[in-house]
Amino acid sequence: MLDNLPEINMLADEGITFESIVNEMIADYEAYWRELTGEELILYPADSRRIMLNVAAGKLYQLATIINERHKLNFLQYMYGDYTRNWAANFGFKEDGVESATVILRFCLAEPQPTDIIIPAGTRATSGDNVFFAIDEVLVIPSGEVYAEASATCTLSGTVGNGYVIGQLNVIADPVNLVESVKNMTQSAGGHDKYTNQELKELIYNFPASYTTAGSAECYEQIAKRYSSNIVDAKAITNNEALVQIFILLQNGAIPAVEYCDKVLGYIKDLKVTPDTDKVEVIAPDVVTYEVEADYYIAYEQKDIADGIKEAIEDACGTFVDYIKSKIGRAVNPNVLITYVSAAGASRVEIKKPEHMYVGENEVAICSSIKMLFRGFEKE
Repeated sequence: MLDNLPEINMLADEGITFESIVNEMIADYEAYWRELTGEELILYPADSRRIMLNVAAGKLYQLATIINERHKLNFLQYMYGDYTRNWAANFGFKEDGVESATVILRFCLAEPQPTDIIIPAGTRATSGDNVFFAIDEVLVIPSGEVYAEASATCTLSGTVGNGYVIGQLNVIADPVNLVESVKNMTQSAGGHDKYTNQELKELIYNFPASYTTAGSAECYEQIAKRYSSNIVDAKAITNNEALVQIFILLQNGAIPAVEYCDKVLGYIKDLKVTPDTDKVEVIAPDVVTYEVEADYYIAYEQKDIADGIKEAIEDACGTFVDYIKSKIGRAVNPNVLITYVSAAGASRVEIKKPEHMYVGENEVAICSSIKMLFRGFEKE
């Protein structure tokens, strides 16, 4: 994205270096001396006047470098920290991106009751690790029924609440009379930490696509992403019947639940910035799975640090898996895996799985198993 933009460097454009500054100052000093006195002057390295000029040139070069760096901050590719956040505010990104994870909780009774059972808003469930999810509204289990479900939000913001698998939140932290059990019916997702600098830069870079009201694919994708910082990718697919299907993907390759997709759809409709003739759907991408199985070798000369290399290779494989599942429609390319593992320190990699696999424009590839086997040391 921004990496392909030309470099901004005023110092290089003007040919300004410390040496150029000090040489110019020495030449000016010698010329002015000759003009004032009519005498020739050569400032040798040990001359106290030349030493003072070197010190002054150093300060001037530092100042020029600071000016150059501050000038770069006018351009998106060089922005960081508070500079990026202030620039992002010009595009409406005033929030810090922090969100709490959500989940659907099911509260169950031991047996049907003759009257409604009221579960207060804020009733919490946990897995026992001091991370709690509180239901957003009052929940009623109607008479004659044995369970009811409600959306719940993690009481801690950020990614800490993500990734609780179905059934893992099974402890009632705030007991309610006659309620016997609780469990989550969806995997928790939606938690997001503070925007990283790169995330903000991408939001700013892609923001102009959301200005149109013509219903372009890019417009729908950017509007969907604006609903939540937890949406890492969106893919809009249209047909000749004005049906727009927006596939959304959450952080860490999490697949959004139907309830989450409905909220995103409601958000888009409420904005009223898309054509009324378009029928819009927000849905989760289809999942295709693949396996990773490979043998790798380490150079004999690196035997002493082999344990560290093995760990780095495992991390590199995880990075590859995360890379593939971070974008809808991204192909599974074993050459990318070889690149990652080789960069981590492997002298040779033999990929058994996966083979190159194309992924549909409405699909996301998720790794189902990883098997990286160390096969020994070999001399280069």
